[in-house]
Amino acid sequence: MEEYLKAHDRLGRLLKKDFVFVVGATRWGTSWVQQCLDTHPKVLCKGEGHFTDSLFPGLAKLVDQYNQDAERIGNRMQLAGLPGNAAGFTFDDVEYLMRTAVMLMFQRWIPDDKEDEIACIGEKTPEHVLSLELLDRLFPEMRIVHVVRDGRDEAASAWDFNMGISKGEFPRRYPSFADFAETFARNWSRSVGAARRFGRLNRRRYYQIRAEDLVEEPAPIVRRLFRFCDVEDKEDIVQAGIKHAYQIAPLDLDPGVWKRRFDDDATRRFHRQSGELLKLLNYTVAA
Repeated sequence: MEEYLKAHDRLGRLLKKDFVFVVGATRWGTSWVQQCLDTHPKVLCKGEGHFTDSLFPGLAKLVDQYNQDAERIGNRMQLAGLPGNAAGFTFDDVEYLMRTAVMLMFQRWIPDDKEDEIACIGEKTPEHVLSLELLDRLFPEMRIVHVVRDGRDEAASAWDFNMGISKGEFPRRYPSFADFAETFARNWSRSVGAARRFGRLNRRRYYQIRAEDLVEEPAPIVRRLFRFCDVEDKEDIVQAGIKHAYQIAPLDLDPGVWKRRFDDDATRRFHRQSGELLKLLNYTVAA
């Protein structure tokens, strides 16, 4: 019991720290940002926890099954005229379990002797981009770093990757690149749009980074990133973060690679789904 109380006390202390989640519809750039943040002496940022797309659905399914079993047990007891109450968990209980599970993971990342040094705890899972509302309920003061990349370049890269590992299912699902590009554009717009909607509602807690800009001139972006996390942005810390990020997660971007992959049909179908979003993100929409 003493160890249980000590563990809860530590989780309570960690909950008072700042939280930042690095998300995106693309993996290009999110790992770079995570590694850069993790070098800061006041920040701890790891990846990938997959809380929203793996842990939370698993917990919800488990609790739902338990509640169904509890209801059946309660009904049998009532029919038999026996006392007892097999009450299930509430939505608030489930959110408490989810929050506690995340905090248990966070506390394992921080050595006891480093707890006082860390001001901000971060985590990078690109897929969180579709579940920001849930994360916001669990961590109401959280901040979001949203990394974007030209969706057309992303589509070209994703096509090449999937064709390289596919055993036949992928080309059967998408007979042409234009078919894939249209579906990808729809999903890309949904993901990017979800993050931007969060940003419009929570401006001070949202920071958008274009991956292409990190290649061109990373220092100003990293400086703003550290300020966004309320930690020091001294030049030596900024440069150390950039150097480490490029060593661990190099940005092997090739801006404009989509032009070598897209034909007129693919371009038309992608722009039909995402043309306006490309313009909003300052990507040139070429014919």
